[in-house]
Amino acid sequence: MTIRILVADDHPVFRDGVIALLNTRKNFEVVGEANSGEDAVALARTLKPDLVLMDIHMPGLGGIEATRQIRAELRTVRVIMVTVSDNSEDLFEAVKAGAQGYIVKNLSSIEVLDLVEKAAMGEAAFTPVLASKALLALGGDLEQPAISPREQEVLEHLVQGYSNAIIAKKIGLSEATVRFHLRNILSKLQARSRTEAAVQALKRNLVRPPQQQKRE
Repeated sequence: MTIRILVADDHPVFRDGVIALLNTRKNFEVVGEANSGEDAVALARTLKPDLVLMDIHMPGLGGIEATRQIRAELRTVRVIMVTVSDNSEDLFEAVKAGAQGYIVKNLSSIEVLDLVEKAAMGEAAFTPVLASKALLALGGDLEQPAISPREQEVLEHLVQGYSNAIIAKKIGLSEATVRFHLRNILSKLQARSRTEAAVQALKRNLVRPPQQQKRE
């Protein structure tokens, strides 16, 4: 399956480098490039890529607000934030805006490519360190929603990073039914993305961390 990608970054040299890296994967196709948040939103509307790699800090409309607009209008388009910093506040705002993942620019080429692949498949695209930061960033006293037993099953697989197709296979449901439960979960947790839903579920102790699930 070809993954269609839009790259948004206001630094031409870095943008060119990212595009060259993405082109090393045969199943990646860079369909457009933007040098501002405004351009990223406009191109996302026109091109409808599978994934946007979005620089978090750009002049004018920043990457977080651009992500918020894209996710509100184009629900099937996934976004990974790209930044030089692992600042917890930026990470928190990115997840709240609906980002599927978060890439720090000092990661290795293989790490970047693997995270892009994960995000394109519908999985959360964070390194373990950033996943922990996201969990801490979304802290606070949170009201416990009423999660049904079936939604609980979906959540437990969601936090392990599985796609809808794999979750459906593991618990014996159709993908359409998994999507139905996921929509209910997002609504109950007031989450904008499956990534935020997973983080919220862990923070609220609705599910066990993936490491504990795998040990049992």
